[in-house]
Amino acid sequence: MNAHENISEELLVRYLAQTATESEVDQIQTWLAESASNEQEFAAYKLIWEHSGSIQTKKIKVNTDAAWNKVRVKMAESRVERSQAPEINNIKPLITGPKPVQRKLPVTMWAAAVVALLIMAFGWYLLRTEKLSSEPVEIATTNNTTERILPDGTKVFLNYNSSLTYPETFDGDLRTVSLEGEAFFDVKPDASHPFIIQANGTEVKVLGTSFNVKAYAKEPVRVDVSTGKVFVKKEKNEIYLTKGESAEVLPDTIRTVIPDMNILGYRTQIFDFNAANLQDVVSSIRDGYHIDLRLSSNKISQCRLTIRFDKEPVDATLSVIAETLELKLRKEGKTYWLDGNGCQ
Repeated sequence: MNAHENISEELLVRYLAQTATESEVDQIQTWLAESASNEQEFAAYKLIWEHSGSIQTKKIKVNTDAAWNKVRVKMAESRVERSQAPEINNIKPLITGPKPVQRKLPVTMWAAAVVALLIMAFGWYLLRTEKLSSEPVEIATTNNTTERILPDGTKVFLNYNSSLTYPETFDGDLRTVSLEGEAFFDVKPDASHPFIIQANGTEVKVLGTSFNVKAYAKEPVRVDVSTGKVFVKKEKNEIYLTKGESAEVLPDTIRTVIPDMNILGYRTQIFDFNAANLQDVVSSIRDGYHIDLRLSSNKISQCRLTIRFDKEPVDATLSVIAETLELKLRKEGKTYWLDGNGCQ
């Protein structure tokens, strides 16, 4: 016995011979209702059966095994003929029994199908949205500095206690990052995609240049330009800065300030002082080396110093300052002290 689309030929023969049980009749009719191709195949077998002479017009007891043996060859031949003659596929099924009824799905099943489609569509949307808007990347420092190259080729040097947030890829018209703390930027030139830094409510916009942004909490945002041109804006206030210029962003205005390239000492470890008072020297050394450096009294704060340090160790730097100004250097725990009687 061979299978014909999930129905056996023996069962088809019993159905045509009218010897099938009620359950077998139901099985045949269900099979017929499943597809038009099943109906076409049944119609072909019925024609062969009726022309085979295996049944009589009057009802008699039929030996289905003998009937099948007689028509088996013709059924096999029919398969070949139907494959070669397309017109046989158009034969309408001649079913003497009740017409198969197309079973309709219950309303609950249709509702479940609709819900499933909606869930699939929503999942596809979330997946597509996730791919289009990738998770932001954050780099952060505590008691260290770090350097990073962004996806567009921009180089960033991050100072102590700072964080920078940026996208995995710059897909839009703007290259936007967010800064908390301090960082030096060497922006990859791209005139059609401006680079924007958002820092404490201030927007710093460039096309391709190098500059420093200091934006610690509770301090004015400060921008120092090394090369190129930088646009600084906060609310209605804005200013353009060029090479060697600096500015501070206050709550209600933006003001230019005296440039101080020693502010980049945390990155370069180079300090160049020209008749600078000792209080300013201490401030630059403290920020550049990230140490706790203090003056023991205000009377030495106005001492003047002209000197340059080029990547010197912190202990050597402090020793030279003390020797130059005839001061004493001492260390208590992690705190360095400069002490003396003042300067003549």
